[in-house]
Amino acid sequence: MISALIAVIAGTAFDILSDNGKAGYTGSTGEATCTSCHNSYGASNSGPGSISISSNLINGNQYIPGQTYNVHVIVRQTGRSLFGLGCEALTTTNTNGGTLVITNSAKTHLATKTVSGVSRNNVVHQLNGGAHADSMDFTFNWVAPITNIGNVKFWFSGIAANGNGNENGDYVYNNSLVVTPASATGIEEAINTHALLVNAIAAEHRLQLNFEIQNVGETFIYIYDLNGRQVLKQREENSLIGMKQVDVKLPYAMQSGIYLVTVQSGKEKRTQKISLLF
Repeated sequence: MISALIAVIAGTAFDILSDNGKAGYTGSTGEATCTSCHNSYGASNSGPGSISISSNLINGNQYIPGQTYNVHVIVRQTGRSLFGLGCEALTTTNTNGGTLVITNSAKTHLATKTVSGVSRNNVVHQLNGGAHADSMDFTFNWVAPITNIGNVKFWFSGIAANGNGNENGDYVYNNSLVVTPASATGIEEAINTHALLVNAIAAEHRLQLNFEIQNVGETFIYIYDLNGRQVLKQREENSLIGMKQVDVKLPYAMQSGIYLVTVQSGKEKRTQKISLLF
C-alpha cells in the first residue's frame, strides 16, 4: 500500500516520499490486507495505534438514499509521521455501494481494483498525503445509493509508517463499519417533501434545478461523475426561504453519461441522479 519510504537528508532538509496508495488491500471479501507487503509485525492491529471511522450519518449509522455524507478515517500512532489509507464501501454482494467522492485531492485520490469481476472503487492516500505527526484524518464524501439497496459495509485499512526507506517496520491497522438504510417513515417523507427536481436541457448544455430553501444562507450546487470526480461547483448567494429555481451552465467538455447532482443548503443536502445525452 505504501511502497518504499525514502528519507532524503540534505543539511537540515528532510523529505519523506511514498508511492500513491493502492486499491484492493482493505481486508474485504476476496482482498488481502496491507500486511501482504508491510509484514514486520504479522497480523493487522498488532501495534500501539488504531484506525477509526466517523461520519454525519443519522440515527446510529443509517443512511438516507441519495444523500451525501462526510466521512473521516483517522489513523493514529504516536511517534509516526506518515500514514496511508485504503477505504471502500461494498454491498452485501460485494459490489460498490454508493459513490465515493474526493474532497481533498492533495491528500487522497480514487483508485480501482478488479476483484471477482467487479471493479471496486477505493479512496487511497495521495503522494505524501498522509504526512502528519502522530495521526492523520483522511476525509472524503460518500453519496449513499440512490435507492434502498440494503446494508453497505465500509472496509478501511491504514498504515503507520516509520520512513526508513522500505516496507519494514510499518504497522497495519484494519477495521470495518456496517451502515443500514434509514427505516423511519418520517425521514423518507421529509426528503420527498423537499425534493430536488432536475430538468436537463442538454442542447443548451444547462440544467434547471427546482428545490426548496429551508434556511437562509449560501447554497452550493455540485455535479459528480460516477467515479466520484467533481465536474462542477456553483455557489448561489443568500436566498429567502421557499422554492427556488436555478439555472446551471454545464461545461462544454462534459461527455454524455450519468451524473449525480447535489444541492447543499446549510446542513441539508439533496442528490439526484441524471442521465445526459449531448
